[in-house]
Amino acid sequence: MDVLGFGLTRAEWGETAVALGLVLLAAAAARLLATALRWAVHRVTRATHRDLDEALAGALRGPLVLLVFAQALFFALRTLSYLEPHRPRVEQIWVAATVAIVTLALQRIVSRVLTWYASRPSAAGGRLDSRTAPLVRRASDVAIVLVGTIIVLDQLGIQISPLLAGLGIGGLAVALALQPLLANLFASSYMLSDASVRVGDQIDVVGGPSGRVEDIGWRATRLRNADNNVVIVPNAFLAGSVVTNYSAGDPAMDARVELGVAYDSDLARVASVLTVEAQRVRDEEPGAVPGGEPLVRFTRFMDAYVEVVVRVRAQSFADAGAVRHVLMQRLHARLASEGIGMRVTAIRPSADGAQVPPTT
Repeated sequence: MDVLGFGLTRAEWGETAVALGLVLLAAAAARLLATALRWAVHRVTRATHRDLDEALAGALRGPLVLLVFAQALFFALRTLSYLEPHRPRVEQIWVAATVAIVTLALQRIVSRVLTWYASRPSAAGGRLDSRTAPLVRRASDVAIVLVGTIIVLDQLGIQISPLLAGLGIGGLAVALALQPLLANLFASSYMLSDASVRVGDQIDVVGGPSGRVEDIGWRATRLRNADNNVVIVPNAFLAGSVVTNYSAGDPAMDARVELGVAYDSDLARVASVLTVEAQRVRDEEPGAVPGGEPLVRFTRFMDAYVEVVVRVRAQSFADAGAVRHVLMQRLHARLASEGIGMRVTAIRPSADGAQVPPTT
């Protein structure tokens, strides 16, 4: 028996050459198969979304080449007689490699699909957009890779119970240390996925600030208030608060003015005068909703006056401020010209510091 290099016989070197040829042939076939897959996916899905089929083909091309190459390599190794004593270990490695490649393919497919969906214009009104997608994509990547790694380690005969226990204890320690940061992170993901608050919305937080949303970050949300100042609100506080979103749904809202009239006033006449003036504001102000009927309602008997509310529908939150400004001026001037006494709610101090009741 002729023994050549590396302790192999001539016949064993022949087996090695054949196995190497099979591997090279499989590599070339894998490249051709990847090209054919791209063409086939394009033909099947070109009637729907071409960008999606290109994304899927790009995601599968690399793992497919690896999968075909790994199967050919395993088949080639099985033809080598001198590896017969190591065949169980080779099979373990083959199964682990196959699982790893499938895990890679699944991770790439999910990542490409999420990226494609978030980039679609129609996704802007859904639960996943360009801001939510990175967080969802990272979470899916971690989950897929973690499951694949556990299966690979199990196939290789590595005990994963101590590893899982260590990861659990370490994860708990990290979670406790980063609790405020994680609370804000999950709150931001909730708000972005729920789409309850969006950039550009005008919101009012009960017990907190109000303003227009300029940015929703992973830790905090930035609002620009009426004073043109930027208010930074932690996402956990915002997600746990009652929020009025003036931009959600119908952007139109009421321009509301509350005032008080004297008890000796003719309330029917007051209602008629206020209605006429509110209708004029509706017809003349560009920010008011055309055709909307103003609302005049007496609401409560106070100690020194009768409270009345006047509402004119404005086209948006920004318009409501301008409409309210004009409405207050017009109502005040009209009541003064009609001789209708108004009352104020505040108690004003006299010159000597004594408190005097409101006056007409």
